[in-house]
Amino acid sequence: MTTYRTLDFWTPALHPSTLLSVSVAEPGPSRDPVVRSLPIKHGEYEAVGAIKRLVKTNEGLLAADDAFRISALTIPVAEDEVPIVTSQSQAKVPSQGLSVWTGLTTVDDGAAAISSLSTGRLSLFRGDAASAGSFKAGGPVLTLSSPGAGSLFALGGKEVEVSVWDASRAFEGKTSDKRKKDELAPGEVWRAKNVPHNNLQLRQPVHHLASAFLPGSSSDLVTGTKSGNVRRYDTRQRKPTGDWKVAREGGVGAVAPGSAEHELFFADHSNLVAALDLRTGRVLYTVPANATANALLALPDPEPRFAELAKSAAAGLASISSDATFRLFQTTPVPAVMPKGNWATGGKKSTVLSSAYGVGVGSFVFAGFGSRTEAKPPKEAKEGEDEDEDEEVDDDEEEELWEGMDDAGSDDEDDDSSEDEAPAKKQRRRQ
Repeated sequence: MTTYRTLDFWTPALHPSTLLSVSVAEPGPSRDPVVRSLPIKHGEYEAVGAIKRLVKTNEGLLAADDAFRISALTIPVAEDEVPIVTSQSQAKVPSQGLSVWTGLTTVDDGAAAISSLSTGRLSLFRGDAASAGSFKAGGPVLTLSSPGAGSLFALGGKEVEVSVWDASRAFEGKTSDKRKKDELAPGEVWRAKNVPHNNLQLRQPVHHLASAFLPGSSSDLVTGTKSGNVRRYDTRQRKPTGDWKVAREGGVGAVAPGSAEHELFFADHSNLVAALDLRTGRVLYTVPANATANALLALPDPEPRFAELAKSAAAGLASISSDATFRLFQTTPVPAVMPKGNWATGGKKSTVLSSAYGVGVGSFVFAGFGSRTEAKPPKEAKEGEDEDEDEEVDDDEEEELWEGMDDAGSDDEDDDSSEDEAPAKKQRRRQ
């Protein structure tokens, strides 16, 4: 019997009414991740579609599906349990045009959640899937994030400058379109100012694709833009404190602050996933990814640490990519004091620890650290011993094997004799 630790996740599935449980073994002997496909029981409610957004609240899981329904799900505890829909609501979407979910995040330490659609509609949920209020922002909202603690959240989008709102006030009053240019909406506590004009004195378009608050802060946040930049903001001023061009191709579609200070992971619209130093804006190293990462999730370091990893390494990042693959990466935290020289060349900084295929493309949830027990430990080849060495054969099996070979040999002899007799028969016929 061997017991090992695991990193557990809840992820979307490719099929409707399904939730995946992905359990990845700690770094060490080669073990495949355990993926369980759990059917979602909906009972009196509508069947849950393919999940696009997923978040964990104090009451369970909250899922947004491709039918624009929000469903509250129970979290299975035992392996024979399945998630059950406890409440459900239908989002309002226009009958014409394309609408997609662009965000689902928690506020008030998980007591409430907020969803956003590309139409600009934001909705508040408290304890269940019933909407406790909604309002429409001034344009297409493409990113939504929150620090988790407190009632603040941030949003941004196409010609929607990144702004910070207070959920306790934003969903109470009605927003009015008749406002001055720089006047804040009810519940809006801060709004960024666009970057200066470019070298040709042309206005740079506002187009935020991703956002995230830095750990432990409700005033420091970062965004990823369609122009391929990562911008850092401090809500004590309106202009960005950092603006770095980092993407190789397309925009920056996902950002995730790491567990270490000054560490940020980002992904562009190609297959680039990399670590960024927020002090200098320098790309420190790239993470091996074979497809566009749609969702990134930075992971905490367990206590005690995984023994198989070096002291300067961690299982620090997980992603779901456009190829419907879940990946867990080894990362190297940014040092508190950057050494002289090129730190990025001091050995491999990242590698893929584990992969699971056939997951749904969307946001996912880290369920925590768990453990699993296997009856038979993984076979490890001894030094000087071939891993593909055949198993021993007993005397009876060996005797049957030799008898079978004799029969095969006699058959070959008969075939040879028949081939020799064939020309002789032809000669007799000619005569």
